[in-house]
Amino acid sequence: MKTNYFIQSICLSILLFNSCKTVNTYTVADLHGKWTIIAVKNEPVQSAITPFFEFDMSAKRVHGNTGCNTFSSAFETDAKDKTAIRFVAPVSTMMACINMDTESQILQIIPDIAYVKKSETPNRISLVDKSGNTLLLMEK
Repeated sequence: MKTNYFIQSICLSILLFNSCKTVNTYTVADLHGKWTIIAVKNEPVQSAITPFFEFDMSAKRVHGNTGCNTFSSAFETDAKDKTAIRFVAPVSTMMACINMDTESQILQIIPDIAYVKKSETPNRISLVDKSGNTLLLMEK
């Protein structure tokens, strides 16, 4: 009886530990697909055109819109740290728009992005710098 209770307790502990780990873990591989940018440096996006990033994990490329122009960039990942990401300087079209503040901010911070971090809200992620400061908050 004691052995059965002990084995059940261990199984329950392992299950709880693994479920907590899964909820809090988010890796670069989970970025695949299109993500709408909803905040830049904790300021809500206010743009006529919704900015987004669309990740292609097999090609290690990202393209999107910065609120005015389209951009494209390659990125690198780290085999040891599954949350680490580093972008190559983006290439962008050069159309002029009425309000280019959001675009300027996004293009300036792309090189500072170092990690992906899961947000407290489902289907949201943060791209953060080396110090853990949120640079972009995105939603799928």
